[in-house]
Amino acid sequence: MKRTLPFYAIAVLGFSASAGFATDASLYAEAPPEDASFVRFVGFDGAETAEFSGKTFALNADEMFAYAPVSAAALQNVAPGGYFTVVRNDAGDAHVISEAPRAAASKVSLYLINATDDALELKLADGSVTVIDAVDPMQSGLRAVNPIAISLGVFRHGEDAPVATFDVSLRRGQNVSVLADPGSVRLVEHRFGAVVK
Repeated sequence: MKRTLPFYAIAVLGFSASAGFATDASLYAEAPPEDASFVRFVGFDGAETAEFSGKTFALNADEMFAYAPVSAAALQNVAPGGYFTVVRNDAGDAHVISEAPRAAASKVSLYLINATDDALELKLADGSVTVIDAVDPMQSGLRAVNPIAISLGVFRHGEDAPVATFDVSLRRGQNVSVLADPGSVRLVEHRFGAVVK
């Protein structure tokens, strides 16, 4: 990232329902398989498909940034329960970023997904407190936090001026990613798309 860039907040509530409440199964989202892993795609705007771990995924513009649940048995070298963000850069190269397991539902899992060429940190917007220590390029960091309303900033490691700042209001059980790529810094609330066959 070469300059301070705007961020975009994407907060879309996920939809799920257990079969016990369903009177018509077609009205409810299908539950993910027991061995599901979860993958989302970033930077694939305009693409109809994307590849991950030997499987082709159909991309739906309505589910941008949503995790696609898929049976780990349909993937190569992926254990059940994993979370992944696949980022494509301007040159068309795709990079897989693994994410740490989610925290307990009583906490907020706050992620910093670094798809830039610089090590990044997540701090309070004034730089006074580090929330997530330096995350190397194409890596992710996690911090479990209590529900809170606060101003956060993304900083290049070792620099005092933030690349981007934003206000967040985090709710119990909510998981959020700060996703940084060469073109933007986004705040993305985690949500889930349809099960991939």
